[in-house]
Amino acid sequence: MTIEADVRTPLQSTLSTIAANVYNGIPEAMTSPSIILVPGSPYLEGTLINGSTTKVKINFLVTGVVGYSSNAAALTNLEDLMISIISTMPGGYVVGDVSSPTPLEVGTGKFLTSDLQVSTYYTD
Repeated sequence: MTIEADVRTPLQSTLSTIAANVYNGIPEAMTSPSIILVPGSPYLEGTLINGSTTKVKINFLVTGVVGYSSNAAALTNLEDLMISIISTMPGGYVVGDVSSPTPLEVGTGKFLTSDLQVSTYYTD
């Protein structure tokens, strides 16, 4: 049992049903549209139960990324992507707020991004 196998990879698989590239970590090259799973802050919130069982609240940012060629179209595409992410979240996840859109330039690419706060629990 690991957080990778029991939490991040299943979440990546669930989100892969959306028409976007889904990355379980920061990709080396940015593409659009994309969904990127990154640790939130705090990332892990631990609790020791009965001195032997560790239960951890895991906080993620699920980042939506769309191309940024025109303001109106990019914003609409980002809103659609974030709504798709929210509606696709599996049971057992707490969905928080979506951050305001932020422009991002990577190499020659221009993107519009937004972060969704998500948390779940893992017991070791």
